[in-house]
Amino acid sequence: MSKKTIKALHALLLSAAIAMPTITLNGMVTPAAASSKNYIKISKNAIGQTRALKVGLNKSMVIDLPADAHDILVANPEVADAITRTSRRIYIFAKEVGETNIFIFDKNGNQLLSLDLAIERDVTGLEAYIEKYVRGSDVQVEIVNDNIILTGSVPTPQAAAKAVQMAQIFVKGGEATTPSAGSSTDTGTGTVFDFGSEATRESVIVNLLRIDGEDQVTLKVTIAEIQRTVVKQLGVDMSGVLSSGGMSTSLFTDSPLGLGKFGSGANATANYSKDGTSIGGVLRAMTQAGVMRTLAEPSLTAISGEAASFNVGGTYQISTGKSESDDGVTYQFKEVEYGIGLSFRPVVLGPGRISLQIQTNVSEPTSEGTLAIPRGGVEAVSQPGIRERSAETTVELPSGGSMVIAGLIKDDVRQTVSGFPGLSKLPVIGALFRSRDYQRYESELVIIVTPYLVRPVARQALARPDENFNAPTDSAGFLLGRVNRIYGTKEGNLPQGLYRGNPGFIFK
Repeated sequence: MSKKTIKALHALLLSAAIAMPTITLNGMVTPAAASSKNYIKISKNAIGQTRALKVGLNKSMVIDLPADAHDILVANPEVADAITRTSRRIYIFAKEVGETNIFIFDKNGNQLLSLDLAIERDVTGLEAYIEKYVRGSDVQVEIVNDNIILTGSVPTPQAAAKAVQMAQIFVKGGEATTPSAGSSTDTGTGTVFDFGSEATRESVIVNLLRIDGEDQVTLKVTIAEIQRTVVKQLGVDMSGVLSSGGMSTSLFTDSPLGLGKFGSGANATANYSKDGTSIGGVLRAMTQAGVMRTLAEPSLTAISGEAASFNVGGTYQISTGKSESDDGVTYQFKEVEYGIGLSFRPVVLGPGRISLQIQTNVSEPTSEGTLAIPRGGVEAVSQPGIRERSAETTVELPSGGSMVIAGLIKDDVRQTVSGFPGLSKLPVIGALFRSRDYQRYESELVIIVTPYLVRPVARQALARPDENFNAPTDSAGFLLGRVNRIYGTKEGNLPQGLYRGNPGFIFK
């Protein structure tokens, strides 16, 4: 090798030495260029001290000593090995999960260094995988006796579940855990444990992650229903008596549908009588229209991942049967609930994604499907029916977004023409012997859900439904018929200033 080559190599090594400063921590000198935590250089100030070190399973560590080593003692060679190539460099190999210590002595028997080794899995790779696949997370992983502890923060509960799942994959099966005692035998002089069993302890994942995302959800459900009813009826009732000599005949027609059951209508009556013969007719006409509106807007708040429910209503006693005995007739009843019910389980998937498992229903007593239960002969008790509208589904919405989860449009049309056989088919005059009944029922139902991500607020920012209500004075109640106190004047003399909206009376 020429002198130029030697000088060039010397300059290269010198520049490399300058580029690799050292950092001294408690007597341990670690080259900054060697960023690996598996290399430690012991300074002279650390001679005779004890150091606690962690080494990854199946990994190695290099330790440089400040003096020549003569004797090396490893407490448990099955956990770790210490090998020397030179008197001042020791190679430590981690073989099994566990703990051991290593003592290093010089030629005079003085202790150079004492190491307390803890052999655990190397979780550096797990942290890298969590950072890669769980975006927005800041997770630190620690391992204790092959059990993993997760600390730090994640944006959502789903991110925390993913981190736990990845940690379970990392230690699935507990392959590196210490074998558990398969059996024990008492020999009289002591207890002998059999460790030959292949059974191993399962690793435990301790989840100490903090959720940073907004994980409280308020769900507002709007249930709107409109029902319209139209009934039209037109019919003629004829009655007459025809007599000839000593013989007479009676004629009678009536509306087979019973017009009176829908309500009273307009009646026009005409009668004719002569020589014992009489003819009478009643023209009945009725039209009826009705509308019913139902609106319910229940709201409920729950933590992400937890279920919440509430019900507002009551119960009805509905008969299910009867039994007879010597003491009389006994009726059995069951309770049927009615009212407004809402239950849901929100799961915050991300800042703009909320998964909702919803179940809602609205029910109320109705005259439809009523049942008359006879009691004591002619006495009867009318039992109402229950009309119920319910929906159950799972949807995904952003905070503040709305979706129709259920809808129903119902249109029933019924039309019946009845009359006297034969005569009702006659042209023109057949209208006097027939009756027409027309019924139409329409209903529309819509259920809308809207979730919101919410946070607690100050009590002053919340309003009660009874706020700003005061009872009227006695004079205002008796003389003016008011039910609450009113402030202001009809003219609305407002203070000077810019107002938005429609200012008016203030109710308190």
